[in-house]
Amino acid sequence: MLKTLQYNSETNSIEESNIDDLDFHKIKWINCTNPTKEELEKISEKIAIPKEELERCLDENERPSITDLDNYFMIIFKSPLIQNKEVKAAAFSVLISENLIVTFSNHELDSLKQVELQSDEVKKSSLKKGTTYMAFKLIDNIVDEYFSILDSIEKDINKVEDLAFHSSEKSTVQKIFSLKKTLIFFQKALSANREVLVSIEKESSDNLDEKYIKNFRYLYNDTIELIDMVATYRDILTGTLDLYLSNVSNNLNKIIKKMTAFGSLILVPTFITGLYGMNFKIMPEINWQHGYLFAWGLIVCSMIMLFIFFKKKDWF
Repeated sequence: MLKTLQYNSETNSIEESNIDDLDFHKIKWINCTNPTKEELEKISEKIAIPKEELERCLDENERPSITDLDNYFMIIFKSPLIQNKEVKAAAFSVLISENLIVTFSNHELDSLKQVELQSDEVKKSSLKKGTTYMAFKLIDNIVDEYFSILDSIEKDINKVEDLAFHSSEKSTVQKIFSLKKTLIFFQKALSANREVLVSIEKESSDNLDEKYIKNFRYLYNDTIELIDMVATYRDILTGTLDLYLSNVSNNLNKIIKKMTAFGSLILVPTFITGLYGMNFKIMPEINWQHGYLFAWGLIVCSMIMLFIFFKKKDWF
């Protein structure tokens, strides 16, 4: 799906246009979301870039990087993506020239949706400053999306901590590993994104406006903060997992204590009945008229004493 937006400096307005009507004298933004082969071929033909380079932009396994082409500056980035209640890192790429910016993604990214939903005045203000500034604003939205998702993950971590302390259910450890998996994806994506932002700041390209390159420094600082947050949350989850395992071990100890206590209650009466079940000829209690009641009294008294003892030890 292709969406084209252009800034008309003559009327100082934002207009939707068609890719077939590309005017390189006007600043344009082409957003390509999960484009078809035909759409890629059309873009390749219109902006004179090999189709192989465009396919790189959509490759989910492509590592974030920058490439200075003849007429364009290519940025391959990683954006957060929530899909089927799972958080992943998806490919996001930007091609920048003097008056044209083209973005590529295989999915509808929330960060791009937010830009599309902005008022015409806001979009006009960004496009008016040029394609480098527009690229900065798009990547800035992606970085903000990371912050938003990490805030949500922090809330999930707090809930998991409570569950790990009070519950030993299997679902708790599954949630811990699910969150750790997400953070590992983020760690890899953010580390690669950081290197891209460093390279942009150091890069000298005719396709970038040097006036706005320094803005990417702010994104670099935010990315460093995100990496620190991810590392902190991973440490917290590791501690939470240790807490969960300790809780499981403690619960197991409690169960063993209770089983031992119940076993002891049964063991003493078994010993008494076994004692009087021995086949000795001389056993005073056998000929005693109160022998049966004496045996039962001994059983009941021993069980009560054991129960009181284990209760004081908090084994019941």
